[in-house]
Amino acid sequence: MILLISLILLLIGFVLLTKGADYFIDNAAVLAEEKGIPPHIVGVTIVAFGTSLPELLVSIISSLQGYNDLAIGNIVGSNISNIGLVLGTSCFIFFYLFNTNINPESDANSDSYVMFLAVILLYYFSTDKVISLTEGAVFFGMYVIYMYWLYVRSVNSDRDPIEQDNVSYIFLLGGLIALLLGAQLTVDSAVEIATYFGISEVVIGLSIVAIGTSLPELAGTVSAAKKGHKEIAVGNIIGSNIANIFMVMGILAIIKPIDIDDMILTTTMPLLMLITIATFGMIRVPMNRLSGLIFFSFFALFLYQLTL
Repeated sequence: MILLISLILLLIGFVLLTKGADYFIDNAAVLAEEKGIPPHIVGVTIVAFGTSLPELLVSIISSLQGYNDLAIGNIVGSNISNIGLVLGTSCFIFFYLFNTNINPESDANSDSYVMFLAVILLYYFSTDKVISLTEGAVFFGMYVIYMYWLYVRSVNSDRDPIEQDNVSYIFLLGGLIALLLGAQLTVDSAVEIATYFGISEVVIGLSIVAIGTSLPELAGTVSAAKKGHKEIAVGNIIGSNIANIFMVMGILAIIKPIDIDDMILTTTMPLLMLITIATFGMIRVPMNRLSGLIFFSFFALFLYQLTL
């Protein structure tokens, strides 16, 4: 009976994620046009922050309740899922549905340096198997600096605002709430199902919880891709991965130092570095179905590692 209820809640979560993403992306794109903000910046700020909130909430709750492996696994696994699953899906959608490639703008290239720096710092801080309060403060400080840099870029943008009032802030907020509620329902029910079958905490964190909290990014990016918003689709992934490390990991370590599991340090984190390096390179050229296949291959390798 418990398993059946969890499956029903899982389905409800998927529905909320899908519809919430539609409303949120639509209004975020219109907001960018009306305010003269480049869509990429909307992707790496509003959309990325909104879709990273599940990682933040789930990780904080997990850490405070003593599920440290769940918290760190959620962040590292989610970043791998964002690139391997979500960005790979976007490549296929643009190639097969729109007969076009994803051509990242210069803004995406600039932000990819920050994403790369975040992963390098994460690995460096993790070598002693703990991320301290001081290191968490460094992460969060880097996120504040990054947000200020994006603000300066948006102010200096040559895009002219469009004088119209088509943004529905109610639907923008409602879409975000639906995303968060859908993610929470999905994760809770998925963890319940995993626990029912006796899967360990660290594997739950790296797989079901990580993929579950990546569902808002997947729903948001797929929705943006289907509507032709390439900048938001790519920006969402870059911004979310930056937010997951600098903001989420930073806040977590400030609240409570994070212990790093041996499996994550020796197996999963090196894979995160590899897939980030691959993304750093491929984001500088048109991304097509081959790019999507490469991203999916990394994701398949990630899933394979969890079975070892």
